[in-house]
Amino acid sequence: MLQENEDYELITVDGLVDTWGIRYLKGHFTETVISIGAISFNEVKDHWSFNFEVIETPDPANNCDNEKLQEHVARTIEAIIYHNEEDIDLTPRDTIGEKYE
Repeated sequence: MLQENEDYELITVDGLVDTWGIRYLKGHFTETVISIGAISFNEVKDHWSFNFEVIETPDPANNCDNEKLQEHVARTIEAIIYHNEEDIDLTPRDTIGEKYE
């Protein structure tokens, strides 16, 4: 399982207000910075989805269409949830709009 401050680090990124950037520290995506958007846990057991944006990368092949990067981002999300499950509110919401009303 990926480890914070070993495999990746959470960073602030200019222009990102409501989320952290994630910089990969080693492996195929070293120095690639991403931002994770919405995460949805579906009604089907063990199925979930997410979106992300590549903020910066030294390799132009590291983009949102890169399936290996998608898998790596999924493992990153799993690690963040696993290591912080007591601190994360996983309460379902009808819509995300409720947060901003």
